Amino acid sequence: MKQLMIIGTDTDVGKTYVSGLILKKLHENGKKAAYFKAAMSGNVHLTDGSLLPGDADFVKTISGISQPLADMCPYVYETAVSPHLAAKIEGNPIEWEKIQETYDTLCGTYDFVTVEGSGGILCPLHHDETASFSLADFVKSQHLSCLLVADAGLGTLNHVGLTAAYLKNQNIPLQGRSEERRVG
Repeated sequence: MKQLMIIGTDTDVGKTYVSGLILKKLHENGKKAAYFKAAMSGNVHLTDGSLLPGDADFVKTISGISQPLADMCPYVYETAVSPHLAAKIEGNPIEWEKIQETYDTLCGTYDFVTVEGSGGILCPLHHDETASFSLADFVKSQHLSCLLVADAGLGTLNHVGLTAAYLKNQNIPLQGRSEERRVG
């Protein structure tokens, strides 16, 4: 079983797009591959009142994988803020056990799991008086290697350098970098 963490220097830098392309290639080559994102915020309601996990839907559409949307992300929020804050606002706290259980199920079912980060590596997933954990804690606990995605604009060198230095300091392997060019 192979796993790869797609981490970004920030939110909205192309992590979802890169995740989708990786899964598309795996799918085209006959590999049994899945997508996982611990938590995603900023989602919209469907006519039935449920939330559409937008990033997961995008990845599923461009990659062609058959994985059910419901299996891709254990926590989906409407409020477009950090997942830990969206969880607090919406009264649905992110629990480590549920993230781990969902991830373990995917790892036991698929040969490849592409994991997408929520925002940058320091994004908190849960923070209150009783517990605190971040995306970095999940990455370290699963011994994931990272592919770093960054926007190609002002500040990119600094963002990439700081993120890479943090990953190195935390003994999180960095496998590569991908920069998205925006035209316009």
